[in-house]
Amino acid sequence: MEQPFKSADRYIVLRDICLPHEFTKKIQRINDMILMPLIALFMFFTSGDVFMVVSTGMSAYRAWVEWVEFTELSFLMQRMRLRMAQVRGPFISTNNPKYMPYVWADAVVRGKV
Repeated sequence: MEQPFKSADRYIVLRDICLPHEFTKKIQRINDMILMPLIALFMFFTSGDVFMVVSTGMSAYRAWVEWVEFTELSFLMQRMRLRMAQVRGPFISTNNPKYMPYVWADAVVRGKV
């Protein structure tokens, strides 16, 4: 955990992207990650549309990279919560659960001292 606050900030950003609250954004995310690449491959084999495959592939690749990074950061946040419990934290509080990763990061930083 080199930079806990930077990791917490990135986690909050990716959580809003990868786990949206709106139903339409969830469907759009599933579409970008799974359905459109399959449709693009089918279109490539039937009509040879290379540009659609490339553009869809790049958007699917970007979505999957964000998802993998989000998953890794989720495990890091879990380790930060456990570290907070080890150092008998939290030392600060927040009224908004969205910003709890900053509380965990603070406990990790204070636990190192």
